[in-house]
Amino acid sequence: MKRLGFSAILLLAVPVMLACGALNSLVGGDSGYKPASELWSDVPRMDGLTPSELEDLPLPIKLLMRTLLGNLGRLNAEGEDQTTGSIDWISFNSTGTPEDFKNFYTPERMAADGWEQTDDSTCLSGSDQGMPQVGAFCVFGKQENGLQTFLAVFATQDETTKQTSAFFLRLETAATPTP
Repeated sequence: MKRLGFSAILLLAVPVMLACGALNSLVGGDSGYKPASELWSDVPRMDGLTPSELEDLPLPIKLLMRTLLGNLGRLNAEGEDQTTGSIDWISFNSTGTPEDFKNFYTPERMAADGWEQTDDSTCLSGSDQGMPQVGAFCVFGKQENGLQTFLAVFATQDETTKQTSAFFLRLETAATPTP
């Protein structure tokens, strides 16, 4: 049943991804997204990462980024800043598996570099959810020096080559002061 649900989602997602050009204008375009030249100093580097030769993000990652991250500013109250902020990304290839990413990017390890500590893992594994083809997805956040920063890590593995691709997305925006 889970495979049927995932297949249905893929069937619905393909036309949306193909229409990404039309969606581009609806969700803010590419103007706020730029590739980073290296992994940020506050993000630990997992062993076995090699720079990817991708010049652009794959369409599914870009669509997710545009839709979710690109619209975060709209969650702010009326009269507050509605912009998203700057979004940087970098991609790597890895000899590890998506599960290795989930096990490496733990709340404890990330807290050592200033990311907010949580009691639970901030990573989800497709295998744990019955969809191993999805890979792993981790999210972290922090607020310091007037900036609010979010980090998302996606790791997916090619079934035939067994190579893992990892995508790091970083969103920085002015922190909204709390009363």
